[in-house]
Amino acid sequence: HIAALLHRAALRARRAPCDSPLGAMAADFILDTVAVCFAVFFMTAPLSQAIDVCGTPAKVRYVNPINLLCFSLNCITQLAYGLFLPVPPVVPCNAYGVFVGIFSTSACWCFARKEPHAKHWDRTAAFATAFTGLLAALIFAYAAFGGAADVGVLGMMVGIIMYGAPLSSMKEVLRTKSSETLPVMQSFLGFLNSSCWFTVGVRTGKVPVWGPNIIGMMLSLLQLALIFKFPAKPAGDLEDEDFIPLLAEHSLADVARDTSREWKEAIVEHSHSISLFMKKSSQDLVGLFSHSPRVDNEYISLDGDGPLTENKKKVIEENPPQFNA
Repeated sequence: HIAALLHRAALRARRAPCDSPLGAMAADFILDTVAVCFAVFFMTAPLSQAIDVCGTPAKVRYVNPINLLCFSLNCITQLAYGLFLPVPPVVPCNAYGVFVGIFSTSACWCFARKEPHAKHWDRTAAFATAFTGLLAALIFAYAAFGGAADVGVLGMMVGIIMYGAPLSSMKEVLRTKSSETLPVMQSFLGFLNSSCWFTVGVRTGKVPVWGPNIIGMMLSLLQLALIFKFPAKPAGDLEDEDFIPLLAEHSLADVARDTSREWKEAIVEHSHSISLFMKKSSQDLVGLFSHSPRVDNEYISLDGDGPLTENKKKVIEENPPQFNA
């Protein structure tokens, strides 16, 4: 549906003079284009982990295989839907996603077989990989023999599963107080991507578009909250021989965390300064009015002997002072 909405916006833009104002059509076209760009960025996210693993194979221990498998299955499902319904604009974007998913998964398996610390890439992960491949083949065959519409509905559910896949390691994150297995780039770009498509869906009134994406927004936001709360901790100490550096993408999370901390401290400092200023200003105003002379129903004391007494008031009333012009 990603590229299909872009195609729809282009068609509406050509009909703009007859159907609706040109400005609204241009806004829809721009929104759809931005959403497609975010979708491409999101589908590129797993490559950051795969490339990092190719540079430092031991880092494969930080990659969650369930996340990559669900990502690949989602793209394959959408590709089958686009090929056999057919919806041609859907094909290129998801074909690219299939390539990214297969390459990333294959690269991680290639290095995980040689790494003793790749605890997530065990027999369970191997079974899950084989099952995902078999399921993808069945989905493709079903779509090819007339079930493409049903595959499109299935694609919405698989998309939701894909957004929630990184949370399969949430138990470990809470236990270790470390977000080392959560994909930073995929969570961040997933939030932006689902937010854009949620906006597109609301604007066009398409429930199949905004429905899954609002769930994707919440799941991605939960992942970002866990990443922010629990900084990633590398395996082993820096001096140990078994020390394994974190994935490079976690440095972005550290920068964001430090920046937000600095902003928080600056806000607290400025708030304290403003509070002191307001307090001093209010005290000055109270002091100014409390020492001002009374000019309502009282006489002003001019002799410097303190407030007027009843006797002084009586004398002044009987003998009012005379002022020379």
